[in-house]
Amino acid sequence: MTGGGIRADLRALPWWVATGLVVLAVVVLAVRAAGLVVLAVVDAAERFEAAVSGAAGVRPLAASVVVLPPGGEGR
Repeated sequence: MTGGGIRADLRALPWWVATGLVVLAVVVLAVRAAGLVVLAVVDAAERFEAAVSGAAGVRPLAASVVVLPPGGEGR
């Protein structure tokens, strides 16, 4: 390809290949953004569940939650 950067490289490709690459990049970006939203929702749900379970005096269901004893670690 050419040495003029990404725009020059895209211009050197046929238009349909460049369009396909741009569409693929947008799709990948959208999937990554959706993954971050799912991560935030699941994290918030686990925190809420741990807080409610702790307030009710039962063990939380979330496998990734570690509940420390009331006095802190090892006390």
